[in-house]
Amino acid sequence: MHPAPIEILTHIPKYVWIILLVIAITGIKQSRDTAMRARRLVILPALWLVFSAWGVDKAFGLDGLPGLAWLAGIGLGVAALRALRWPGQVRYEPATRHFIVPGSWIPLGLMLGIFSLKFASGLSLALHPDYAAHAEYAIPFSAAFGLFSGAFLGRAINILAARPRGVDAVTA
Repeated sequence: MHPAPIEILTHIPKYVWIILLVIAITGIKQSRDTAMRARRLVILPALWLVFSAWGVDKAFGLDGLPGLAWLAGIGLGVAALRALRWPGQVRYEPATRHFIVPGSWIPLGLMLGIFSLKFASGLSLALHPDYAAHAEYAIPFSAAFGLFSGAFLGRAINILAARPRGVDAVTA
């Protein structure tokens, strides 16, 4: 017998709701045009790569097929964003050494996607711990974690590509 939805909700750790709040605030901020330095651009993809790696490792382990699926998802996410050239219309301001990134709701959607995946995998594994050992469960979740994280990495690469040649990305 499965627990009632209210019972499930009462057992969710409070930090999960704090993470969701931080995601919402961060996503809303990214809906407006933003000026950022190169270092700030790499923070968000790095955080999501760590978060998704943690999700895959905690649920299935990063070794074997889940780890390979995660890496493949990252590659697909980067490739897709590079091909789409999103976000477009990024400008680089040499005087301030800032990238001007147009506002978009897409980052919020991507962040909510990763959060939802982590939540869904955590909940389903709490109810059915044996799922972790099933490749047909572990591989799609792992690939999806990688895909979302790779999308953030691809976005950062696209933004950094807006700087003029000869300008160092890290010090920009």
